[in-house]
Amino acid sequence: MTENTGGTPPRDDDGPVPPPGPEQQGGAYPPPAAGQPPASPYGPPAGGYPPPAAGAGPYPPPPPGYGQPGGAYPPPPGYGQPSGAYPPPGQPYGQPGAGAPYGQPYPGAPRATVDVGASLTWAFTKFGQSWVAFVVGGLAWSVGIFLVVLLVSVAFGGLGALVQNVDDGGAAAGAGAAIGLGIGGIVIGALVVLLGALWLAAYVKAALKAADGRQVTIADMFDFSHAGPVFVVGLLVSVAYLLVSWTWIVAPLLMLVIVYFVFFAVHFVVDRDQGAIDAIRSSATLQTREIGTSILVVLVAWVVSAVGAAICGVGALVGTPVAILVSVYAFRRLTGGTVAP
Repeated sequence: MTENTGGTPPRDDDGPVPPPGPEQQGGAYPPPAAGQPPASPYGPPAGGYPPPAAGAGPYPPPPPGYGQPGGAYPPPPGYGQPSGAYPPPGQPYGQPGAGAPYGQPYPGAPRATVDVGASLTWAFTKFGQSWVAFVVGGLAWSVGIFLVVLLVSVAFGGLGALVQNVDDGGAAAGAGAAIGLGIGGIVIGALVVLLGALWLAAYVKAALKAADGRQVTIADMFDFSHAGPVFVVGLLVSVAYLLVSWTWIVAPLLMLVIVYFVFFAVHFVVDRDQGAIDAIRSSATLQTREIGTSILVVLVAWVVSAVGAAICGVGALVGTPVAILVSVYAFRRLTGGTVAP
């Protein structure tokens, strides 16, 4: 028998003493009522749900159809599907529909219009802001093209004359001169096409830079970054001119039609970085879609160029850049591009 240190001695018939319960430790948690589960020692469940009322039993089941397709509470996307089976994301916001070419309006979007008066005002304003670059660059191009063509012509003409002086037979001299002049004509023609295409691309590139709101410099008039596609465009147009020239009476009309449909081809090459064939196709598509507006723009550009050329030729240094600025204004408007004020 253990020693009793004090107090009431235990009775042998009382049995073991139970451990102290919650009601004996301050009364913080009263004993559960009959029929209820014991209280959790960690407090109420996470989420703040209250304990069920007395006699209510467990929480009620979810409503019928919960988590079933077509029910009142459909499952969230991807619920119950294996990993990676989520539906693909939708089309990004702001992207054009399938098949919409770059720089053209979205399907269903209102078409842009070109105010011819505003285009002329804008063209003269931009020319006035960068007139030194346009005039000096245009003058340098004109002098350069003239000198190159002159030197090549003298070179091939001198070759024909040299053959004629060496050969006293006459017939052979005539054949040699014809060969020399024939090859020279081909080379000169190719040079004129190349230099003319590069000259036009220089003006278009400078005008596009003005449309972006940047200052045009003289160096911008000598950017040859698109020389290849631009030359191919010029070559294809020259071949088309040659073919329609054989139609005699309707040749001038057909040439005007060609000029109209390829009017924006160089613009697409320089501004959209397209190849020659794609640029011609894009220009023809744009001119067909906007035929009413484009005819007016082409006529205005021609008139401005003609008036400039008629003023002793010197006016072309003003008329040509203004006409190309008008075309760039219309191009950016019709393709949804930027036109800086």
